[in-house]
Amino acid sequence: MFILTSWGFIPQYMLVRQFNINDADIFYSLAKEFYSSGATKRDYDQIVSEKTFNQVISKHENLWGFFITDLEEQVVVGYALITSYWCHEENGNIIVLDELFISPTHRHKGFGKMFLRWLETEFHEKAVAITLDVLSTNMVAQDLYNKAGFSPDGFITFTKNI
Repeated sequence: MFILTSWGFIPQYMLVRQFNINDADIFYSLAKEFYSSGATKRDYDQIVSEKTFNQVISKHENLWGFFITDLEEQVVVGYALITSYWCHEENGNIIVLDELFISPTHRHKGFGKMFLRWLETEFHEKAVAITLDVLSTNMVAQDLYNKAGFSPDGFITFTKNI
């Protein structure tokens, strides 16, 4: 069974909702777990997480934070950070899945796959593409994204910290 939310249809046992002002500790805990999982190159930084949370809560024009909740257990099982930018080459807004984390105890239950479907549905009329990056060593995440229809685009990400 599916339920209709302001973001479209999602399976009844999963709820996607935006962060609210009372969610800081939940976000910090999940972000700390994410940054300790080996899925990123950087270590967890509480100050960075606080800045990110405050940006999301301030309704920053192109940054959204979402929690993924298992309705059967009534527990938040993960989160996602989404941002966007205009791309001349693609002639439209690009949605960037900046972070997607599902807690290890809730993996392999379809939450990541369902969230990706939700994301596509939610932003279908607002963007021309969804992009993301994943560490080359994170084969589990790559498999999830491949199965969801994402594929390498031939670009290599170069980064210079300033």
